[in-house]
Amino acid sequence: MEAVVNEYISRELVQDASLLPLKNDTPLVETGVLDSLSQLRLVIFIQEQFGILVDDADIVPGNFNTVDNICAYLRSRGAGQAAQAGSRG
Repeated sequence: MEAVVNEYISRELVQDASLLPLKNDTPLVETGVLDSLSQLRLVIFIQEQFGILVDDADIVPGNFNTVDNICAYLRSRGAGQAAQAGSRG
C-alpha cells in the first residue's frame, strides 16, 4: 500500500525533484507537495484505487501529512483487507 501511494504522489504531485525519492515519513504539507488542489487529487486517487469514500472531516493533516499517515488512515478504514483475504485462500 505504501508503495502505491508513494509512487502516485512522487509521479503526480511532487514538483520539487530534490524531494525524490520520496520517503514515507516526508511531511507533505510542510515540503509543499500537498496544497488544497493536490490534496483533492490525492483523495480522488485514494477513493478510486482503494475503493473507499474519504469523508471531508477525515481530510486533516493527521491523516494526510505523510505516506505513512495516509496508509494508517486507509488501514483504519479497512482498505486492503479484501486483497489480503483473497491472497490467503
